[in-house]
Amino acid sequence: MKSYQKATWAVLLALLLTALGAVIFTRSWSDYRERLRAIRQAQRNTSSPVDTRALDTAQQLASFAITHLEQDYAAQALRLGDHSVDLAFSVALHDAAENPVPLTPQAQQLSARVKSLTAAVDADQARIGQFTAAAARAAGAAKDDLQTLIGIAQAQLALDQDDLEDAQQELIRIGGDRQAAIQKLIDQRKTTGTADATLHVGPPAGSAPSIELTQSASIAADVRAWMSLSAKEKLLAQARADATARANALSASHAAIQKTFDEGSPAPTGNAPNAGADQAAPEADTPLSRLRRQTEDKKNLADLGKRIEAEQQLASVYSNWADLVESRARGFLHEIFVSVLWVLLIGIAILALNELVQRLFAGVSLERREMHTMRALILFSLQALGLLAILLVIFGMPSNLATVLALAGAGLTVAMKDFIVGFFGWFVLMGKDGIRAGDWVEINGVGGEVLKVGLLHTVILETGNWTDAGHPTGRKVSFVNSFGIEGHYFNFSTSGQWLWDEIEVQVPADADPYAISEGLGRIAAQETAENARTAEAEWNRVAPAREKRMFSAAPSLSVRPSPLGISVLLRYITRANERFAVRARIYKAVVDLLRTKRIPETAVASPNPQPASAGRHPDLR
Repeated sequence: MKSYQKATWAVLLALLLTALGAVIFTRSWSDYRERLRAIRQAQRNTSSPVDTRALDTAQQLASFAITHLEQDYAAQALRLGDHSVDLAFSVALHDAAENPVPLTPQAQQLSARVKSLTAAVDADQARIGQFTAAAARAAGAAKDDLQTLIGIAQAQLALDQDDLEDAQQELIRIGGDRQAAIQKLIDQRKTTGTADATLHVGPPAGSAPSIELTQSASIAADVRAWMSLSAKEKLLAQARADATARANALSASHAAIQKTFDEGSPAPTGNAPNAGADQAAPEADTPLSRLRRQTEDKKNLADLGKRIEAEQQLASVYSNWADLVESRARGFLHEIFVSVLWVLLIGIAILALNELVQRLFAGVSLERREMHTMRALILFSLQALGLLAILLVIFGMPSNLATVLALAGAGLTVAMKDFIVGFFGWFVLMGKDGIRAGDWVEINGVGGEVLKVGLLHTVILETGNWTDAGHPTGRKVSFVNSFGIEGHYFNFSTSGQWLWDEIEVQVPADADPYAISEGLGRIAAQETAENARTAEAEWNRVAPAREKRMFSAAPSLSVRPSPLGISVLLRYITRANERFAVRARIYKAVVDLLRTKRIPETAVASPNPQPASAGRHPDLR
């Protein structure tokens, strides 16, 4: 291993160990929801003297209500939570009035200041009232003076009211006036519309559709929906447990207060019965005051009972809501099992078809490569289709499937143009006017014998010239089958691969050319009679039926003058692979004929052979 490779490995391992350590060190940070819930709970406990968890929980869960039935449950929970909080404010307000908290020295100073400022505001208002009444009776300069005094008194009133409001807010802030603090929260609820929270049900406007409403029958969508419903079910279970715990705690308080009433003692409605030294003196213990306190305590006890009932109903609503969510989650879980079953069935079907194809092609010999190519293509197609079906079951049908298929098809067409044209070219080559193994063809200027016509390629054994059937070069030449569509090829074969061969004989001027011609005709007819009959039958078979004509493969003679005497040209039909043997036999017979006529043997010549016109099938594509 080279030095830079070692350095790369070292850096990667160091980064891996660092990342692993960071993951282990921060693993507790991932549960941010629990920490956020604890922080909110602590803020609620320190900032609010009233327990509003019933409404807060209902508002949080209302945004998770998806279906109409869930939204009905969420609306009931909001209504019951709001009712419970209203009762909690009423009880807290009564408790703050009956049991004021002990005041600290700072609170006592602020309380005394509030009292003095309240008296000052009252005095200012009384003074303004006196001046206003006097100004209504006065006239002239006296009235103007009174108007000036009214303006000054109103300015003083505004200053005293501001000071009073500041003192009251400061007293509330340090906890010296629980009743005012609770009343302020009530006013805020009315101002912000929190008391009408039952209108806010369902997901926020403009949010994406919930995965729980998916119509896709895919495993991925069903799993996400099931996980969402499971998480919602846990939240509802926790909300039900909290509501039950609050109901139990309130029931215990109710039982304690009821027991106090039964024993005839004052009801302990608060935890701070002692007031500060500057608080108002307790009301005199008269029959009227005792009756008034008992009435307030009874009302407080009734509100506590109503709150217990609201919490119990809230727990019941959460229970019913959780049951609904659980049933929907089970439905998605069933769909997941059905999809998994389909995946397994598709896998088993692919394996079975694969085994079937293997058995069907088991008896094919190794020499038949095109059959093995076909087997490989079939197996690949089956596996690709099976994989596509499994992916569709897992991820579902894409919403823009047509666009995806169109773009993918266009891209594949451009990238695999030669393969696609070659594949369709195979069908052309397999047609009536195509080529077969063993044919003698010329493709793109290269001639030879066809060895194989595959799905994508055609392989030929090259020869130096197409007429040299018995003299191949030994090279295999492979062509993509696209030449069957875009190019052209020549097929010099029917089933016999016929060609016209020629022999030229020079007859001296003093010899009889006609006798020589007749002898040459007899020799060619004897040597090529069988080939001529076979060629004529094949040509007539491959010719279109609508052409009513007969082909002739009989030898022909052409006698013409030449500078050396008379030239006799003999044309005869022969097979390409038998050309040399037939010519050799004809040469021998011609030489014997010339010897009998006492003509020099140098008179024999052989022009270039020509392909048989009826046996040549040029296919221009």
